[in-house]
Amino acid sequence: MAVRKNLSRMGVAHFISFALSLGSVIVVSRLLTPTEIGIYSVSVAVLGVAHIFRDFGVAQYLIQAEEVGRQEFRAAFSVTLYSSWLLALILFIAREPLSLLYGHPGVAEVLGILCVNFLILPFGTPLLALMQRDLQFQYLATNMWLTNLVQTLVTIGCAYAGQSYLSMAWGALVAHVFKVVWLNCVRPGEIFMWPTVRGIGEAVKFGSLTSLASIIRELGSGAPDLILGRTLGFVDVAVFSRANGLKKMLIARVVALVRTVYFPTFASEIRQGADGAELYSLSMSYLVAIMAPVLAVMAVLAEPLILFLFGYQWERSVPLASLICVYAMLLTPYTFYSLSLIAAGEVKRNLAVESAIQGVQMLVLLSSIWLSLEDVVMLFGVVTLAEILCVQRALYRTFGLSFSGHIRAVFPSLMLVPCACFGPALTVFYAIDNGLSDYHFSILAVSGVLAGAGWLVGVFVLQHPMKKEVLSLTGVLYRTGLSLFRQKVK
Repeated sequence: MAVRKNLSRMGVAHFISFALSLGSVIVVSRLLTPTEIGIYSVSVAVLGVAHIFRDFGVAQYLIQAEEVGRQEFRAAFSVTLYSSWLLALILFIAREPLSLLYGHPGVAEVLGILCVNFLILPFGTPLLALMQRDLQFQYLATNMWLTNLVQTLVTIGCAYAGQSYLSMAWGALVAHVFKVVWLNCVRPGEIFMWPTVRGIGEAVKFGSLTSLASIIRELGSGAPDLILGRTLGFVDVAVFSRANGLKKMLIARVVALVRTVYFPTFASEIRQGADGAELYSLSMSYLVAIMAPVLAVMAVLAEPLILFLFGYQWERSVPLASLICVYAMLLTPYTFYSLSLIAAGEVKRNLAVESAIQGVQMLVLLSSIWLSLEDVVMLFGVVTLAEILCVQRALYRTFGLSFSGHIRAVFPSLMLVPCACFGPALTVFYAIDNGLSDYHFSILAVSGVLAGAGWLVGVFVLQHPMKKEVLSLTGVLYRTGLSLFRQKVK
């Protein structure tokens, strides 16, 4: 019940934040020129690597630690202060050379403002992590949408006031200041403290390993663009980006929502002596029940999706997108392996797994020296297999989770894949046979309804645990609708 309620709270907060961000983008895009927006985008891109080190893994350290007293919290705060202030100094010194590199003084101005964010960061991030550890999601959800609201209002206001490319920077800065003030109101007396060097060794050791794993993951994420751009050219990079975009549309949203609840909840259960293998398999069975069917349906509908969203010039991306979605579907039972290993304190093992996976991916990408883009994407199956083997081994060594045991746990969820895909597959075949392939929106609309219906049928026929969640959600919607109806009648 608590997990469901926390997911609901964070889901609403994510939806509000997404709506605010989208509204901000729409309004600002009409007030500023592409050049002005580009200056800010370049400046933020420069901060990409710096953001990995900004809290030095302190948030994850606090969430997974066995005990967090005043001294441990102060040590974590100190590590965040030292790392983020050092980064602020480096970026402040480098802002002028970077502006010369990009040929515009605006880069230095934007970086100068964003550097202040790094100075403010230590007074919010550790406390937010502590609130996650304490499972105070009612405050975390409120903090998320309120902060985004402030950032949106300030950004749009500054754009109207003629602040040009500085508008987004001012919005980010004021949002950070607001966050600190709000946190001090919620948990007074826990924001400001004197830094220390006592007890920071454990936090530094943990943070260095998690930060290194994050860097490897970020390099792996950017490797396709960097390597394929050099070996195959910009056109192939763009084609791959569009194909990979379908998967990211789903994965990024779902993972961003669920991980905020999953990581602190899993860590809390592990600290209380829960069976890590059983807990992980149970969690993944619910996640796979949603993500695997959706990814499979996206693989079936790759053609109408890409042509409807991006146009016919991206037709080459269609088979690549289908294959990428299938590989992603096979990996859904291992979605949160990294967070689970970190929650158990196995940061070295997590680093080893990340290094192995990204190493295999690099070798596959380098095969583009001799192979075409289509062949390289086919070889991504090797990366998928390597990830399954490496992650499964790490989970077994950490929690005693066997491959057969894990598959038995998630198999009912995987059975929902054919249930959800049957209707969309029939729709696509019917459209092809009857010359209706160009009616992309109609195909997507009909397929979406049939996929949802097929999924629900599968849940009830197979007596999947999601049946309870569906009935619970239906009850909530019914009671809400009835309450609104009664208010309207009165």
